[in-house]
Amino acid sequence: MKAIRPRYALLAAALLLSGCNLLSLPRTVPLAVVGMALPATVAPSAPLVVTLRYSVGCGDSEEAVALASRTATRLVLSATARNRQSPGTACPAIYIERALEYTDSGTPARTDPFEVVVNGKAWGSVVVR
Repeated sequence: MKAIRPRYALLAAALLLSGCNLLSLPRTVPLAVVGMALPATVAPSAPLVVTLRYSVGCGDSEEAVALASRTATRLVLSATARNRQSPGTACPAIYIERALEYTDSGTPARTDPFEVVVNGKAWGSVVVR
């Protein structure tokens, strides 16, 4: 059995620790939300469909939007993805946009104005009638 040469062992260690690491663990990252579509008005207890437009990040998968909190005056959503890309790794220069929808049930009944926040940013308000 041959012994591993030190320089090959060093090369293997460098590859494992570099951005070329194919074994990186998936992590949850916020989606890069670039826009949102909201209706101008909504009834206090009617379903409200929120459509998020986001740019797909290098290595993103399992994109999702979930409820973070909800009051009569505010809907707070969290938009995330799972990412396996090692930090610092180069990505192809491709820009892709996709959309996700979230439907708020209307419970508790909304009051005017009703604000929608995603990943900490207020994206707009809906008039409640």
